[in-house]
Amino acid sequence: MVDAAMNQQPGFAELCQAETAHVLRLVELLQQEQQVMIAGQVHLLEALADSKSKVLDELARQSQQRAQLMKSLGLSDSDTVYLWLADKPAERQAWLALEDQIHRAQGINQLNGSFIEQQLGQVEESLAVLRQAAAATLSYDRGGQQPQPVGGRRFLGSA
Repeated sequence: MVDAAMNQQPGFAELCQAETAHVLRLVELLQQEQQVMIAGQVHLLEALADSKSKVLDELARQSQQRAQLMKSLGLSDSDTVYLWLADKPAERQAWLALEDQIHRAQGINQLNGSFIEQQLGQVEESLAVLRQAAAATLSYDRGGQQPQPVGGRRFLGSA
């Protein structure tokens, strides 16, 4: 088992480096997405979403390979990972680079999500104003009279 683990150590660094490359591509796409939203070029978001989906699929595949290797090495939590990495500088460097890029991608994604929420809030406010304006103009008939509501005038809860 020790020999198998020793032979797999370079594989760990390589898997982390490959995964980091995919995370870097995701970071680029998230930054592009942010610029597109800021510029109001929403027509470009669909192509970016397709690209992001492909990168995320590949990233999931790459992550699964690394997770399988980690499981075979008995690395089940962050404590055991860091203990295992203590005397493996190449693997430690690859792991830390991967973690850094994942945190970077998460931060950009959160910022993009906040921007989207802000934009949705503005759209909802605009729709509310338009609905109120439409209701105000539709509440008068051609003669300038307000139409009578359909149904009785009984209040909820009264019988």
